[in-house]
Amino acid sequence: MQLSLSDHASRRRESATPVNWHDLLARSLQANLKKLFGARYERLPRTLLIWAVVFFALRSSGIHVEIAPAVLWLSTAVATVGGFVQVLTADDTIDSVRGQLMLPTPPLVFHGAFSLSVASYTFLTKTGLLLVLYLALSPIDTVAIAGFSACFLLCALVTYPLVFRVEKNDAPHQHSSAVRHSFARYVLRYVMHNKGYLLNMVVMWAFGCVLAYMFAQTGFPAAAVLGMAVVCINTPLGIVLSSDKALYRHIRFLPRQAVAVFIPYALVVSLAATLACGLYLATWQVLTGSISTVLIVAAIVAIIVVGPLTVFLELRFPLLNWTVTSDLWHHPRKYIVPATMVVLLSPLMLAAGGM
Repeated sequence: MQLSLSDHASRRRESATPVNWHDLLARSLQANLKKLFGARYERLPRTLLIWAVVFFALRSSGIHVEIAPAVLWLSTAVATVGGFVQVLTADDTIDSVRGQLMLPTPPLVFHGAFSLSVASYTFLTKTGLLLVLYLALSPIDTVAIAGFSACFLLCALVTYPLVFRVEKNDAPHQHSSAVRHSFARYVLRYVMHNKGYLLNMVVMWAFGCVLAYMFAQTGFPAAAVLGMAVVCINTPLGIVLSSDKALYRHIRFLPRQAVAVFIPYALVVSLAATLACGLYLATWQVLTGSISTVLIVAAIVAIIVVGPLTVFLELRFPLLNWTVTSDLWHHPRKYIVPATMVVLLSPLMLAAGGM
């Protein structure tokens, strides 16, 4: 009886020990940052290197654009919301959150550390690049930069509680029937099920409209052709098989892959590219009052090439060695398609001098 009383007293003393909130927050923050940036934070130097290359390349190009503060603020809001939705709705993020909620970490500490981690990741992978582009291309305006910071913080604070969740919207993965009947229908259903993917497409299309505005202000017509290659980047549709390893294993042994998978998959990607190019051309028409033949030809080339090339890379060079879904979204492979488009559109860029 004496032993149990001493044990009880010991537990009461332990429970009375003040909680070190700083240590709990630091440990939780470190765990989430390592999940998002790698065990040794290896993604940080790569991101900073990309920022440096983009900044000095644009700064030395001599291109100067008067970017209105409202354009920067709107782009910041869209990119921030899109980044938060992408991270918070990923299945691997939800699994990680479930595991962390089982630990004896106070909810306030957990949400503080997790939201700060997601905000850091969103800034370094999406929103921060907008600031780099603004500093490289436009005269520096302290009001615009202050508004950029305010938009980022406000969108982060609002989006996190609205999007955070611990349950999955488990959709049935009917791989056999999907491939046998219509793989295009499966891809469309897959994208519709993942709302973050749709949001990413909308963000890219909105970014294409911003590019059209920027290039229209430069007086450098060839840049308009370059923007056509940028708006055709569609990461969600380019990682359908990589993000679903079970589906990829299933179609590897499927006969007549060209008819069952390649053609319908490429058609879906080409349809998305058609919408992107259409919005880009419509914005250019509104801003300049005309669309040249060179831009129309560039759009046709982009639509024809981007679908088959994207699907070829996904079928022959899938990204299967990933542990976090965000690895797929920022893999360098996604730049192969726009880089190829730039090479193919180079003759048109030279011919665009007379637009």
